[in-house]
Amino acid sequence: MTNNEIKYGLENHELKLSFREKVQHYAPAGFCFIIPITLIFTHLKDYFENSPKSIKSGEIWFLMIPTLLGIIFFYLQKSRLKFKEVNTNLNRSQLNKIIDKVANELEWHLYFSNSKAIIAKTHPGFLSGSWGEQITILFGNKKVLVNSICDLDKKSSLVSLGRNGQNENKLIEEIKKASR
Repeated sequence: MTNNEIKYGLENHELKLSFREKVQHYAPAGFCFIIPITLIFTHLKDYFENSPKSIKSGEIWFLMIPTLLGIIFFYLQKSRLKFKEVNTNLNRSQLNKIIDKVANELEWHLYFSNSKAIIAKTHPGFLSGSWGEQITILFGNKKVLVNSICDLDKKSSLVSLGRNGQNENKLIEEIKKASR
């Protein structure tokens, strides 16, 4: 994670993805647009070859439904990039102890760490229902930003069966508990 990505995350409360990560993260939404784009391309091709065909009523459904699903999936995936924020007066040493405790409980594996950020990943088993999660923790001035998304180095997934929420909520809960 670069300093630029960390700065962007702290300022915008959103995880900044590289081009490859964006392609991976938004793949389910992009997949939905294949059929509509193919239909539109076919009709445009026919139009420019001076043999236009009218759009059949059944084709409307193949244009509308996947397009609507693609738009919904896009906004769903975009919302998952938002960080959850927790304000705290704890110092980095205290936060590290809490993060280590949660990481042990939820089986996180440290992937990246510096003074401003930590990235951890999970490596669940085949039958767990998840390909894995990526947990990103940013440290700002008296605040901690937490995000958990499906691992960008693995297959795309629209669901984590609640694991992303569990990762975020458990860490935030423990920080709040220690901050009292």
